[in-house]
Amino acid sequence: MKPRRSIAHDPLEESEIMRDFYKPSAKDPEESGPGLVKATFYLSPDDVIALEELQLQIRKRTGRKANKSELMREAIALLVKEYSK
Repeated sequence: MKPRRSIAHDPLEESEIMRDFYKPSAKDPEESGPGLVKATFYLSPDDVIALEELQLQIRKRTGRKANKSELMREAIALLVKEYSK
């Protein structure tokens, strides 16, 4: 069922401000790329702070922003390597 509107069209739908200022941000192609699955995990506040501090250190050292998904994938790879010995 379509929602009833008092006017025939949404005047903001075609507005420049809606198209340019409020346009949805582009997703990081790495995070939404093929072969990746979105997973949700709960972390302690200290773990989140440590992850963000690591992200900041990498940015200061390399000049590029490391995303948290990339850091978590690397951490998992290290755990797998360690536990498969």
